[in-house]
Amino acid sequence: MSTQEQPQEHATGSWLHPKNVPARVVLGLLSFTGFLTNYMLRVNLNIAIVSMTGGGNATDSNGTLIREADCRVNFSTSAFDADTTRAPSAAEFDWDNYKQGLIHGSFYWGYVLSMVPGGMLADRYGAKLIYGGSNLVCSLMAFFVPSAARWSLNALLFVRFSQGFAAGATWPAMNVMASRWIPPNERSKFVATYMGNAVGVALTFPLCGILIEAFGWEWAFHVPAFICLLWCVAWWYCVFDSPAQHPRISRQELNYLEQHVVISKRKLRVPVGEILKSTPFWAMLVANLGSMWAFMTVTTYGPTYFKMVYDINVKQNGFLSGLPNISRFTGSLFFSWLFDKLISLKHCSITSARKVSNAISQLIPSILFMLMGAVGCNYKTEVIVLTAANLLGGACSSGPIVNSVDLAPNFSGSIMGFMSLASMSSGFLVPMFVGYMIEKDQSMESWATVFQITAALGFASTIIFSIFGTGKVQPWNEPRRNKEGIDNNVEEELKAVELLKDEHK
Repeated sequence: MSTQEQPQEHATGSWLHPKNVPARVVLGLLSFTGFLTNYMLRVNLNIAIVSMTGGGNATDSNGTLIREADCRVNFSTSAFDADTTRAPSAAEFDWDNYKQGLIHGSFYWGYVLSMVPGGMLADRYGAKLIYGGSNLVCSLMAFFVPSAARWSLNALLFVRFSQGFAAGATWPAMNVMASRWIPPNERSKFVATYMGNAVGVALTFPLCGILIEAFGWEWAFHVPAFICLLWCVAWWYCVFDSPAQHPRISRQELNYLEQHVVISKRKLRVPVGEILKSTPFWAMLVANLGSMWAFMTVTTYGPTYFKMVYDINVKQNGFLSGLPNISRFTGSLFFSWLFDKLISLKHCSITSARKVSNAISQLIPSILFMLMGAVGCNYKTEVIVLTAANLLGGACSSGPIVNSVDLAPNFSGSIMGFMSLASMSSGFLVPMFVGYMIEKDQSMESWATVFQITAALGFASTIIFSIFGTGKVQPWNEPRRNKEGIDNNVEEELKAVELLKDEHK
């Protein structure tokens, strides 16, 4: 480390690095807000499209009315009091369910294409540029969405594809950052910052509902884009690819991280063949696919479901659709704290923590999804069901998501890229599937089938990960090391915790 890179014994306070705040805490805050703003830019369309197309009553590909909403809700006497005298705005676009499915899916066509390359680039060149640059491109492209939509459907598909291609590198890149900054006993808590995505969804739906009601649907794209631009400035000045490169990190924190965050100093070639032959890798991939399928179903089609089934207007819809995502982040915080604590106290192994977390995040939510469409015209119960399912779904941050760092810290970005390539394909598969299920019949019964199939995937992926999943570092993490594998047991992983306890005595 050069003289200029030597950190101060006691970091001085500034807005770039507040006094007495560890550098990795600042990283965690910017990770959280980065995912928050990134998801604002990907889900704003989900609520805006309700206003852009008029939403509500089902139509076929010719625009012919098929049926009205099963249930109508009168909010005039509720906490969601609204101006019921205002006539609904006319639809600006006559997109049928098939075209809407294309629009929803176009983001993820690009998303899955850039995940693996994005992870490899972040592994090799650092996550700061890849993650920050991805968010920057997403925000700039968001400003063009309204113009593209009015120009042509193909133009809109191209803009959304471009946003998705840029965003695809975000998760793998942040995994690389985690592998270089976060000790094993803090991984679950740090990965909980990825659940900024759920908070982003939760904030975007009501915010965009208010913006659309007051100014028009275009502002659902302009305001989140501007917020993300502000985040990009903070990211560029506050984040560095490794502790050794950080000019304001305290010497105590630097020494601690250098002892307990072990990354190969060599430039390692990604062992693609070994990864694809790894049973724990495939178990993790399947588990994450089940979790993300449920998340994408609720996130992408929550507003549409409430509009089609209950005919709820866009402002009220935004608040109702946002509640489940707030609960997902809350659950993520609680379960990440709980399982990091259990590991620290040696009450469970890393493998056990990952398997139990995955079971919590998928098994009980799958049971709850079976209730959707089976409670009659009771929107309050269905909101509670989705909120509870997402609360428990937040445990995924302590399960298959962080498991990608457990298996191969040296290739965490690439592993996340491979894993997300499969799981985030749900971004375009879910719209295709849901569009097919409700194209002819948008009744509550058809929607119930959508949730039942989501539940079945959750059950299956839980069983597979419970049998084949592990928290052990795999032999291919260090290609030149012994072929017996490295047992990532609690004793080895918790040296960092013991040192920290000693320092605080």
